[in-house]
Amino acid sequence: TGVQTCALPISVSSETCKEMCKNLLKITKSNITVSVTGIAGPDGGTKKKPIGLVYIGVCSKKKLEIIKLNFNKKLSRVNIQNQTLVKTIKLIKNQINIL
Repeated sequence: TGVQTCALPISVSSETCKEMCKNLLKITKSNITVSVTGIAGPDGGTKKKPIGLVYIGVCSKKKLEIIKLNFNKKLSRVNIQNQTLVKTIKLIKNQINIL
């Protein structure tokens, strides 16, 4: 159950976000599932995966949407998390309108 980590190259990626979302849909039998993976800082960023990189996935039986966000790395961890939450809620509302 869950994400097949051995099949995924990295944890912060669109592929990981997609797998989490799709598998949650199967496991929970929910109408909508959400996955978020990213680097909110203050540590952990690299040149390829900088602080502020976030992927959000929202999935239903009708649609899977994965978006990539690149927040300013100078933002605080809490600010990145809060902005991610706001965007996630907007994506959920869009999915609800499709159902």
